[in-house]
Amino acid sequence: KIVDDGFAGDHRFLTARDRAFRFVVNDTSVFRLDLSQRRTAGVGLRTQPESRCPELLATYCDLLLRKSQTSRKLDSEQIEQKLKDVVKVLVYIQNKDVFMRFHKSHLTRRLILDTSADSEKEENMVNWLRDSGMPADYVNKLGRMFQDIKVTDDLNMQFKDRSRQEGMESIANIVNVKILNAGAWARGSGRTPVSLPMELEDYIPVVEGFYKTKHEGRKLQWSHSLSNGVLVFGTDVGKFDLEVTTFQMAVLCAWNQRPRSDLTLNDLRLATELPEQELRRTLWTLVNQPKLKRQVLLFEPKVSTARDFTDATIYRINHQFCVVKNSQPQKRGKVPLIGKLQLGTEQGRGEDSESIIALRVFRIQEAIIKIMKMRKRLTNAALQTELVEILKNMFLPQKKMIKEQIEWLIEHKYLQRVTDDMNTFEYLA
Repeated sequence: KIVDDGFAGDHRFLTARDRAFRFVVNDTSVFRLDLSQRRTAGVGLRTQPESRCPELLATYCDLLLRKSQTSRKLDSEQIEQKLKDVVKVLVYIQNKDVFMRFHKSHLTRRLILDTSADSEKEENMVNWLRDSGMPADYVNKLGRMFQDIKVTDDLNMQFKDRSRQEGMESIANIVNVKILNAGAWARGSGRTPVSLPMELEDYIPVVEGFYKTKHEGRKLQWSHSLSNGVLVFGTDVGKFDLEVTTFQMAVLCAWNQRPRSDLTLNDLRLATELPEQELRRTLWTLVNQPKLKRQVLLFEPKVSTARDFTDATIYRINHQFCVVKNSQPQKRGKVPLIGKLQLGTEQGRGEDSESIIALRVFRIQEAIIKIMKMRKRLTNAALQTELVEILKNMFLPQKKMIKEQIEWLIEHKYLQRVTDDMNTFEYLA
């Protein structure tokens, strides 16, 4: 508006405006993000700091699209306009792959936990991202995620109807299954092992048997890190509905047959079979919930972080647990304990960084081979120019990373240097 009204839409001011926006949103002194420096396949160089703006934009979108205090204060038109503004800013972002990663992570969380404020706006956002020039493969995966949820809703209704017809009323009322396409939803993480409570273990073959009748030849892989549920938690004060992750459920169910017992870290390792880091993280969410005045679990001796837990640490159920409102203990209530633990959002910062770097390595290698396969012979400068042109809609590749990937491809016999010109490469069929 300033450019249009004050400067009659002069193209020089438009250029200056665009240059200023691009500088600010990609400035590491304003928004700084240090990506992982761990060595992954094909990467051994330290990556340079990047702007954190893409991650912040993805988080802001999540606040607008999720059932949150921010979205409740705005009407539908205001939310839509703010989302469009985000897309406008996104055009100036150099490393859009960071936004993609975090936006998909937040979307996964909203769809799994059913916390989207408006499904229509969710799908509109996908269309706006497509129109803004975001990579088609990324946008298409987001579209498949919505499709999976719709198909799953129909499948769940069929499963519940069949369960009732076969006299399994309990499973129809308790279990809600989401069948997700691994190609669209996968985050690159391995499956986390966990020993499920017996009540859940009994339902797994029933669900698998039903699915095989609908889709012969397909195999289900259970992703417990994406799962959640509600536990009825009885204490001396009352009964409370705890909204928990599967890992939290596994930990709490370790006390099912011995509610007054003290358990050690090793006892819980054996009972849950969770990896050490995941067990510690899960326990910390049960003993240190900032919004709760009374914690679900008690422990001693006191420590300040989950890393400080030792084999000497003792855990017990807090039988005085309750929801406190206006300084008054309540006998009933719903207690959300999932927080940021679910779906790897909390644990995933380092993992996300490593995944972003690994995907960039793959994209660079793929693009170099695509260019060289077509050109057959190319100078280093020309190769880098074409590479940046191909990848600019996803990220701006660093020269050090390009150099290292070229060396990797030479080492693995995809390319070779021309004998009489070391700055020229040839493609090896």
